[in-house]
Amino acid sequence: MNKNVVSVVLALSLAASVASCSAPAATDTTPEETPAAVAPIYPIIYEDACGNEITIEAAPDTVICMSPSVTEIVYALDAEEKLVGRADCCDYPGDVLSIESVGTDNNPDVDAIASLEPDIVIASTLFSADAYGELVEQGITVVFIDDATSIGGMFNTIKDVADIIGVHEDGEALVEELQTELDELWISAPNTEISVYYCRAYGEYGDYTAGNNTLVGNIITASGAINAASDVSGWIYSADELMEADPDYILIDEPNYDGFVSTEPYASLTAVREGRVIVVDPALVGRSGPRNVDAVELIQNAITED
Repeated sequence: MNKNVVSVVLALSLAASVASCSAPAATDTTPEETPAAVAPIYPIIYEDACGNEITIEAAPDTVICMSPSVTEIVYALDAEEKLVGRADCCDYPGDVLSIESVGTDNNPDVDAIASLEPDIVIASTLFSADAYGELVEQGITVVFIDDATSIGGMFNTIKDVADIIGVHEDGEALVEELQTELDELWISAPNTEISVYYCRAYGEYGDYTAGNNTLVGNIITASGAINAASDVSGWIYSADELMEADPDYILIDEPNYDGFVSTEPYASLTAVREGRVIVVDPALVGRSGPRNVDAVELIQNAITED
């Protein structure tokens, strides 16, 4: 069996709600266009992912980013000079490792954050409610940004981050560039029906995949393929449903590959028998950001190379 290894940027939106907010879920399954926006004039009022209205008096000079997805966006905007702190999980691009870590995204070190005197902290909805309260009490601005569940939503996140950190024009330019790349990929999408299944987990504890309201499902669709699990929402699936769908290609992470392809009933799937199981680098999954467009291209290449 040929083992096709493709590093695909698949951003799974598995963000959990915390006491401070409840994360909204988008249902976009196709790339969307985002309208041009007027450059913000400070102060600006931003409603974050938790429904908090945040007043940003001026473009921040110092930022702490507690979300790996947003960290990637900051670098793509060439605004990394503003970063003075990060979460442990913010590890891409590699240069970010030289920036001081202030704890995990869900268990931050409040004292370490405060000592860096950031103008703003950008956090995911995994951020500790207690830490949020302590930082706000100290007068530190915290903005929640949730991981997008569609490529169009990711474009909007880029614009939001750009406005928050004071690089509006760069945000508009980056989205325009990515949209152009996505449009070109759509033109070259395969004109035959090819189904792709994303295996998040399998076996004794259940089967989990990317349903029709997930970023991975949207990425699969944007590549020109059919999401084999488009008939469900969320992540819960079953081995019986997978066997019935019998997808043309399967995406899976490296740790699960060997077990999946050697365990029944999965070993009997056509994609497994014919060597069309694509290994996804686990270090790249779970993040919405500019590299999602690269993921579309890589999936498209994988499903059209035969």
